[in-house]
Amino acid sequence: MNDAIDAMLRTYGRIETRRDEDNALKEVIQRIVLLGLHRGAFFAVACFYGGTALRLLYSLDRFSEDMDFCLITPDPHFRLKDYFAHIQSELERFGFVAHLEEKRTGIDVAIESAFVKQDTNSGLLLIGKDNKRAQKGQVVKIKIEVDKTNPPGFKIERKLIKLPTPFLVTTLSEGSLFAGKLHALIARAYLNRVKGRDYYDLMFYAARGTKVNIAYLEAKLRDSGHYVQKTPLDRVTMIHLLKEKFLSVDFTKAKSDVMPFISVERQRDLQDWGAELFIEMAKELEVEA
Repeated sequence: MNDAIDAMLRTYGRIETRRDEDNALKEVIQRIVLLGLHRGAFFAVACFYGGTALRLLYSLDRFSEDMDFCLITPDPHFRLKDYFAHIQSELERFGFVAHLEEKRTGIDVAIESAFVKQDTNSGLLLIGKDNKRAQKGQVVKIKIEVDKTNPPGFKIERKLIKLPTPFLVTTLSEGSLFAGKLHALIARAYLNRVKGRDYYDLMFYAARGTKVNIAYLEAKLRDSGHYVQKTPLDRVTMIHLLKEKFLSVDFTKAKSDVMPFISVERQRDLQDWGAELFIEMAKELEVEA
C-alpha cells in the first residue's frame, strides 16, 4: 500500500466497522481531490468551507461526506469541469480509477456540482481493506459543490493540508466558517430529515470559543431571504433566530442523522440533546468585533 495512503488512513482514526472503511476510503479520495484542485490553481479563485473543511483543517471528530467550496468573486461562467483533468491525474497517480461526472452546471446555476465516483471493490483493495463484501458495481460517491454567487462579508485564510503531501488551500476564516454553519442551520428547511450534523458542528465551534463573523452571517441570511429587517443583524437578534429554530427541531431525528458519522463513544454524548441545551449554548456565543 502507498505510504501516503497509509498515512491518510492513520489520520482518519480508528477503523472498526464497514462504515468506517467506506468513510476512510472517501476521506482519502477527498484529500487527493483537494490536491488535484490545488494543482489546477483552483484555490486562486475559490475557498474551501463546510464540514469537510472543518474536519481536515480543524480536526472535527465526525466524518463529512461532501466537499463544499465558494468563489472568492462571483462568476456565473465558472466551470468546475475545467479542473477535472487535474483531479483525475492525481487520483490516478495514487492508483484510483475514479470517474468524474458533472451534475449541475451552466450560467444559470448558482451552485455547480459534480460527483467523484470510485468502484468500491478496487478502492478498498487500494487502502488495504477487505473488498469481498462490496457488491459488484458498487461505488463510493463524493459530491463536490461550488457556490458561484456567495455574498460578500467573508474573510479568507491560507491553511496547510499535510497529506497526501503538504500544500496550501484557501479557506474561509474560522469565524466565517461558523457564520456559514449558522446560516445553514437557520435557513435549512427540514422535511422528514433533520440534519443533525449542523448541530454537532455548532457544538464543536462553541467548544472552541469561535466568534461569529456576523457581517457575513447577515449577508448570507439576506441573500437567502431569512433576514429582511432594515436594521443590521446584531448578536441579540442572532440568538433569537437560533432560539426560534431550536424550538422547532425534532432532536430525536437530529441525533439519528449524525450518529453514522461519529464514533460509538461520541454517540453517547447525544443523549442530552434538546432545545434547552442548544438555547443555552446560543446565549454564550460571541461575535467578531
